[in-house]
Amino acid sequence: MISKLRKRMSGGFTLIELMIVVAIIGILAAVAIPAFVKYLRKSKTVEATEGLDKVKSGAKSYFQADHYDSAGNLLAKQFPVTKTATPGTGTCCTIDATTPKCQPNATAWNDDTWRALQFQQTEPHYYTWAWTASGANKTAAFTALAAGDLDCDTTTSSYKLIGSIDSEFGVVGKGPIIEKEIE
Repeated sequence: MISKLRKRMSGGFTLIELMIVVAIIGILAAVAIPAFVKYLRKSKTVEATEGLDKVKSGAKSYFQADHYDSAGNLLAKQFPVTKTATPGTGTCCTIDATTPKCQPNATAWNDDTWRALQFQQTEPHYYTWAWTASGANKTAAFTALAAGDLDCDTTTSSYKLIGSIDSEFGVVGKGPIIEKEIE
């Protein structure tokens, strides 16, 4: 009887035991893979929030600095002029759906507005950036927008920062206002 028990113990795993292990691994994968994919997509959104912080910082610096016209007259406090989407909308998914990043283009960022905001993208990036400004002094306001198609499915996520001037002549920002965070 002991010899039968030893023979069974040294024989390895039974088919039932192997099937149970495979089933457990399948259940774990079914739970973990979607969570991992969501984590990867969420990690792409950091670019937008960090970029908006940089734009807000550049906007504050620009607004607080004195600017003069060609005759040497002090201009009213304002934000840099409006700039449409940079790089152009729909340019990031042009290679293929596996590379949704926009390729860096130094010429696109060599613009008065982006230089004034001290903002540019020198690495491949997921978002296009737009800037809208209006008013002067206490009525000055801006909107910074980051929009990106994170998986090239034509659904766009957007991050918006709205800035204005407070009662103490300081620059304040509201946001980010997020739409379709991870599409």
